[in-house]
Amino acid sequence: MLNVRIFGISDKSTLIPLPETALSASWQQDQENRWIDIEAASPEELKQLLAPLSLHPDILAACLDPQRSKRFISQRDALYLEIPTHLGWDQKEKPYLSILCLKTTIITIHRDQLHTVEDIINDLDGDVPLYAHNSSALLYYLLIQIGKCNVDAALEVREEAEVLDQACFDNPEDLDPKKISTLRRRVSHFAAVHDDHTYCAGVLQTVESEAFSVSQQANYFHEMLQLSELSSRIIAGAESRVSSLQRDYEAVVQNRVDSRLQFLTIISAVFLPLTLISGIYGMNFNDLPGMGVGSGYLVVLTFMLATVGITGTYFYWRGWFE
Repeated sequence: MLNVRIFGISDKSTLIPLPETALSASWQQDQENRWIDIEAASPEELKQLLAPLSLHPDILAACLDPQRSKRFISQRDALYLEIPTHLGWDQKEKPYLSILCLKTTIITIHRDQLHTVEDIINDLDGDVPLYAHNSSALLYYLLIQIGKCNVDAALEVREEAEVLDQACFDNPEDLDPKKISTLRRRVSHFAAVHDDHTYCAGVLQTVESEAFSVSQQANYFHEMLQLSELSSRIIAGAESRVSSLQRDYEAVVQNRVDSRLQFLTIISAVFLPLTLISGIYGMNFNDLPGMGVGSGYLVVLTFMLATVGITGTYFYWRGWFE
């Protein structure tokens, strides 16, 4: 169901809910800084909402496309970004947030409710201010918070991997490969999301337009790029932890296979002399040694059992059964 929320940015750099429910072309000219959040809008509803803004055709098409189409578009009077989220690692269609930056207005567009957006609204509606009273400061805060949620999710994966690693140390046989596979899919998704965030952080360093000028807030957006590099190392650490867990599991499986092969090898070695003896006495010759002895059958069986006992004792003494 369509949900449109419009906020102004107060003199204290916090959000103020505004009563408007429709966008206006006059917003392009006034000095009021706004944030419009659009949730669950159909392409037709979204087109009608954005019509007063007279957007560039490429940007309008990207906004209306229900699938990710353009990661970054920069025009003279508008800037468009598509930012994936840490959610949806198990979904075919990954959720993302479209961010449209105009001169004094930020518009966020998303298909479903995003907890990150809700948290940002709650934070900025209270005692957490932006670094400045403008839309660029809001863009900075949005990108930082979305990236922070992705890193937090990666840290949760690392913690879960550490718990599984401890369980593997205590009892390797209880290690569940499905849990490892799930962790690998999650951290792979978070790494891909972070790559897109890093790309956006980097490309924003080159933008100079009416919609966004990096030179006016170079320090903050340069810090965002540095934070992105730090986040990259954290996510790489989570990937390394999960990969180590995967190697531990593969080692457990390999040891299990080796143990079974060793047991089969021992059994084969124990019964090999018996196979030789039975093969010899199974030959169709009339003059085989011992064929005329009345107790020859029992003698051969006793010899075969003694061979099994001696061979098994030798292998046990050598530690092959361990």
